[in-house]
Amino acid sequence: MSRRPWRVLAPRGRPYTVRVAVAREPEERRRRVGAALPSRLRTVVTVAAWVCAAGAVGGVLLHAVMGLPRGPRDWADGYIYLGAASDLFSHPGHIYDAAHLQVMSPGPQRAFLVPPSGMLPFLLLVPLTRLAGLNPATAVWMTIDTAALFTALVLVGRRIGLDRLTLGIALFLVALSQPVQWEVVSAQLNGVVLLLMVLSMRSFPRLGSGLLMGLALALKPTAVLVLLVPLLLRRPRVTVLALTTVVAANLVFVPILGVSTAVYWATSVAPYMLGYVMHDPTNMSLASVVQTWLGGGALPRYGALSVGVPRGLGGIAVVWGARLCFVAAWLRVTIDRRVDAVAAMCLALAAVPIFTATVWPHYLVYVMPLALLTLRAPQPWARAAAFLSLVAMLWPGRADGLWIGLLLLYPAAVGALLIQSGWRPAALRSWVGSVRMRAAG
Repeated sequence: MSRRPWRVLAPRGRPYTVRVAVAREPEERRRRVGAALPSRLRTVVTVAAWVCAAGAVGGVLLHAVMGLPRGPRDWADGYIYLGAASDLFSHPGHIYDAAHLQVMSPGPQRAFLVPPSGMLPFLLLVPLTRLAGLNPATAVWMTIDTAALFTALVLVGRRIGLDRLTLGIALFLVALSQPVQWEVVSAQLNGVVLLLMVLSMRSFPRLGSGLLMGLALALKPTAVLVLLVPLLLRRPRVTVLALTTVVAANLVFVPILGVSTAVYWATSVAPYMLGYVMHDPTNMSLASVVQTWLGGGALPRYGALSVGVPRGLGGIAVVWGARLCFVAAWLRVTIDRRVDAVAAMCLALAAVPIFTATVWPHYLVYVMPLALLTLRAPQPWARAAAFLSLVAMLWPGRADGLWIGLLLLYPAAVGALLIQSGWRPAALRSWVGSVRMRAAG
């Protein structure tokens, strides 16, 4: 029997390493037809998994395009982005008019709330929007965003060394999951943002990684925790370039929108989005879910703006306790040289549901890279939890039910990464025992 390392991350990173036994079979035995059958069967199953995944992606996209809103009062998120990009050339000072209503309303409104740089990819579709209308332009954007989303997941899977069969099965489950269906139906831009983040991961620690990271955050500043990863890994120039890119991408719009509009977004809209938890049953941020599960029921769509979420000392303790535990684990994983930078960035992306004030189901696409990473963990329990979390994402009911998948994934992923970074449960038990002995003494 010989032993060889099993690499979980790509050779460029610092992989998980587990010793597995490999039997040396005689050459004539390996050449038997019977020994080749499992390999052929695996190839057939792999092709079938990828075909099913491609079919699921196409089916979700076709269903979303065919079901685009057509009534005067119906809308998708893509309508807001495309409408804002179109108005930039005709009524630039009125792009954030609806935001005035949003910051005074506890529930979601049809308002453009992202920074001005969020219009950048939609400017290319302005001619199509004006010639053919919102629906054809939205269908085109749906296709672009969906292609970007699954390209990002494939790149992550190949970067961490996930085998093709496992990746195909995972992509099939992801395509049918509720977060992806929300993403496609809403015509959101998280797929493009995630692709830019993944490209930034792959190019790290080169300086160009900061440019890609900055473009991603300029489009949608959701996963801002990734800015700290280069700093903790002693690559501050990457973070500086990312921040410079975000600022420059927005300053370009100031002469067009006007200083007063830009100042209004920076002083009113941005703080509202960062700190206020919208009162809506589909808001599945950690604060909203704690209120739903511990506060006595789902949040009302309309309520007093002064009512904080969650209410009560217990809910606040749960929210901030979970956040502090996550930050502590993330810092431990990030600063350890035995863990690849890709793992630290995947964990930072997965923090979106924990730290963002308002999280719609399509925000969970930022968690998918961490699920793929955990599928490559050495521990069988971690891989099983990651697979079950993807299955739980198929949940078609209330939005907060998707947290079942997150509660399966977070402990498994964090535990596997902590073990890789040198932490052992035995050390924790020893420390707890010493504390008890001191307390008893």
